Amino acid sequence: MSTSSPFIASKPAATARRGTRSLQKGQQTRATILDAALGLASHMGLEGLSIGALADVTKMSKSGVFAHFGSREELQIAVVREYHAKFEEEVFYAAIRQPRGLPRLRALFERWVHRTSLEVDSGCIYISGAVEFDDRPGPVREALVGMVRDWHAAIRKAILLAQDCGHLVPGADPDQILFEMHGLILSLHHDARFLRSPGALARARTGLERILDSFATPAGRTADAQARQPKSPSAPSAAAAPGAGRKRA
Repeated sequence: MSTSSPFIASKPAATARRGTRSLQKGQQTRATILDAALGLASHMGLEGLSIGALADVTKMSKSGVFAHFGSREELQIAVVREYHAKFEEEVFYAAIRQPRGLPRLRALFERWVHRTSLEVDSGCIYISGAVEFDDRPGPVREALVGMVRDWHAAIRKAILLAQDCGHLVPGADPDQILFEMHGLILSLHHDARFLRSPGALARARTGLERILDSFATPAGRTADAQARQPKSPSAPSAAAAPGAGRKRA
């Protein structure tokens, strides 16, 4: 006769479930803190972040917030990474659904402009972080620089792909195009956020058209125009069309 107990046998599984729930709760709490930290940093800058301020916002103890990050510097780096992840999702991954070439390059810029326009009242952590840490070496600056360089590399790759597709002239300097595109975004942020200029968004888009006027090929203009046309409702397939399957006389 077996002396084993179902209860005893299930203890490792129960312990594992408790551990999983604890881990999930910890991840949820960290995500909540990060979301609050991102909101604070957007308005106050990365230097405005503190364990105490986050504890007040999240209604947690300072020790509870500290346990998830360990230091103010680790908190700042985590916020930079969280901002970058959201930026990738809203700008990069949304834009690369477009075909390679000029349509994708335009989509990257348009999504970038859209994101910047939404940050007029809050602030861009890439831009505010560059002001705060431009001359301050250390892990936070390295994290910021790394994220911005990753984004620049993505834009540069899109430019090179546009050249490979024959949508941009072969002699165009990818770094110059990238520089001018980024310059438009910086000007948009400055004029819209600091000067509150109502025409900043239109001027940024006009600036992109001037870049494309300088470097786009006829094939690129055609592909770009086709990608920008409104999508018409799909026509019924042959299989679904009336009389489908009947032999023609």
